[in-house]
Amino acid sequence: MDLRPMHALAVGGRSDIGPLRPNNQDSGHAGDDLLLVADGVGGSPGGDLASALMVRTLTGLLRDRSDVSEARLRDQVTLANARLARTGREHPALKGMATTLTGLVLTPEATFLVHVGDSRAYRWRDGELAQQTSDQSWIQVLLDQGLVDPADVRHHPMRNMLLHSLSGAISDPESVQIAPIELQHGDRWLLATDGLTSYLPPDELAELMGRVNHPQDLADDLVEQTWARSKDNITVVVGDVRAGRPAGRGRFIGAAAGASTGPRRRVV
Repeated sequence: MDLRPMHALAVGGRSDIGPLRPNNQDSGHAGDDLLLVADGVGGSPGGDLASALMVRTLTGLLRDRSDVSEARLRDQVTLANARLARTGREHPALKGMATTLTGLVLTPEATFLVHVGDSRAYRWRDGELAQQTSDQSWIQVLLDQGLVDPADVRHHPMRNMLLHSLSGAISDPESVQIAPIELQHGDRWLLATDGLTSYLPPDELAELMGRVNHPQDLADDLVEQTWARSKDNITVVVGDVRAGRPAGRGRFIGAAAGASTGPRRRVV
């Protein structure tokens, strides 16, 4: 019995240190059956290690897709989160490190969207761009309650304050949103950290999503168009849904690929 999904992703990915940051705290994985992005939480120690550990550990745990359900996927996120806790205990200087996580996981039975924090997932379908995740942040709460003007978000003092992340705490996995989704041939998925989404207007994002054909070209163009205006690391992974079965191929980007430090304009 072939346990590979009935869909495969044609993928692209890029992670950039950005114009202002001294290191890259973002990580990602661009695979034909797995997309992941993670953003080390600003202000915490070892953000680059937190995001890299999460992405690499979860990618390893998801090699076996023979019986993936929402419950099992949450268990795997819990195991990856426990590795953050263990690393913090073993290296006290890293205690408190944390990361966001957003992922698209293809399995033989279903596809799941996984999300915690304020990285985002978008779907492009039939010429329309739709955000598929909601930021778990204080500014999103204020927006939902009509207490802040969307035009003021970029400069709001609470813009980067998260409600939830993965930090090794026992309760963290309870805040992870996991939901089955339906894929269609021709869908295009974008997962990105807030170094892109906080600085690239939705109309520019939609224009690129619809105009650029190849996933890797799109990833490159998104980073290039955002770079000069971003104040953060920028990481994107793109997956175009195709017919066929994935081969399980993929690559790491950002801190997960060992590119956590380097000169300005370092790109992997």
